[in-house]
Amino acid sequence: MLNPGQEQKLRPKAALGEIARVRLGLVAFGGPAAYIALMEEEFVRRRAWFTRERFPDLVGAVSLLPGPSSTELAIYLGQIRGGVLGLIFAGVAFIPPAAVLVVGLSWVYARFGATPQLARLLFGVKPAVVVLIAQAIWALGKTALRTVPLALLAATVILLSAFGYLR
Repeated sequence: MLNPGQEQKLRPKAALGEIARVRLGLVAFGGPAAYIALMEEEFVRRRAWFTRERFPDLVGAVSLLPGPSSTELAIYLGQIRGGVLGLIFAGVAFIPPAAVLVVGLSWVYARFGATPQLARLLFGVKPAVVVLIAQAIWALGKTALRTVPLALLAATVILLSAFGYLR
């Protein structure tokens, strides 16, 4: 595994404008797991800001904090890439756009939720959200589950959760 100093050689520090242009705040479906999958795609695969080995460690670090992991991860990644200003830019680029989108969609749902057209649209969105979350689990699992015992532990937890034993 690369340490943070070695990782920076992948791509130079991000400009603040580059941090602010990340489009993740405009995708407000699927919750934290879907956001984390999108961040992994954006920052590990597309932009090469972080290695595949380090990203799950960063996710694990922010998961220890109370609150939504995806928001904390976005802000933490901004801080790593751009310092204090990167932290601020990442927070502003991530939180307000999603909040405005959710408020707007909530208004649309409250106004038109009883219509059959919107019901069909929402019925179609649900499988897409499930796929996003499944992709997140698969992508992070391939990197994080490095040993057979870890993979067995993850499978056990998934099965116990599926059958309602972990609530």
